[in-house]
Amino acid sequence: MDLTGRFWFKRTWGGRLILLVEEKKPRRRLFSKGVPEFKLRWREAKLLDFADPALSSLVDLGRQQRHGASASKIGGPRLVPVPAAA
Repeated sequence: MDLTGRFWFKRTWGGRLILLVEEKKPRRRLFSKGVPEFKLRWREAKLLDFADPALSSLVDLGRQQRHGASASKIGGPRLVPVPAAA
């Protein structure tokens, strides 16, 4: 099954966000003529879907700095002093 690169987000009743991806699912062609060879369908994304080149634009969105946010607001991990054991 091949991903088309289109994606959508769905919110559940519990408030979770679920990523939906569109894929081409091959059809079984027994006696049908003039019917496309594949069917487009939406399904929930799996972890391996992020490695697909079609979803590289989605992964790049997470790496870009958001417009209007300064570098000082987006901080990395902070060092927290740990008390020495006596």
